[in-house]
Amino acid sequence: MREQGAQEPTQEYADRPAIGGRSIEGVSDQLSLRLTGDVAQLPRSLRPMQAKPADAAFDSDEHVFEPRWGGRRALAFIETDRSAPGPRLRLIDETGRDLAPQLPELATLPDLVGDLPVILDGEIVMPDKAGRMDDEALLGRLADGQTTGVIPVYLAFDVLWAGGRPILAQPLQRRRERLARIVHASAELVILPGVVGDGVDLYFAVAQQGLRGVMARHIRSPYLPGRRSELWRWIASQPGEMPLHAVPDPVATPPGRPVLALIRRLPLDD
Repeated sequence: MREQGAQEPTQEYADRPAIGGRSIEGVSDQLSLRLTGDVAQLPRSLRPMQAKPADAAFDSDEHVFEPRWGGRRALAFIETDRSAPGPRLRLIDETGRDLAPQLPELATLPDLVGDLPVILDGEIVMPDKAGRMDDEALLGRLADGQTTGVIPVYLAFDVLWAGGRPILAQPLQRRRERLARIVHASAELVILPGVVGDGVDLYFAVAQQGLRGVMARHIRSPYLPGRRSELWRWIASQPGEMPLHAVPDPVATPPGRPVLALIRRLPLDD
């Protein structure tokens, strides 16, 4: 089922209704960014693309829907370091801080990714035994290196640079296909699963499992560094994104909406 009012993110739709009848603000400006070129060396830093909140879950054949754990967003820069025997990893969060020194378990990421140099976009999580986010473990680790036996995992959902070249202008669908080809999944590095079309089913399944929410990203979306765009939408499973330990009861799945096999087989489950 295609979401009513969903539009392709092209110039001709800049002044036409978008999701929920709202206009896509600034799409013409966003899509005029220079997103292509030959760059052999990765940039020192890059601001991640941001989503705008959606009022409610929706279905759309034009969006890929992904569960969100509510970890720490970070761009993974993996490139050759002439002063070291192997590739170097930087995990740059939204403040520009490199989190890699606090997460030594993720030092194996460069060995699990091909087509270097690359930049991945993803989320750092520390899952508990139920596969949900352990907020306290992650905060403690990032604050002072505190270890609690919980192992960090990098959930990758996008690739921005590959083979030393920017691919931000390519549509999300192609970037996701490239991501699947170059990443060798492991316990420390997981490609975040997503589904096209069934956003409402995924939302209820995510809420039932106690995860933070769902991200809806347009399959034709370019990557717009530092921009908050309606091409990406964020649907929280609980108002105010309250901590998972504060959620009183799981959200009941409505009749006819089974918990998706995707959620039953979450890669972080034991």
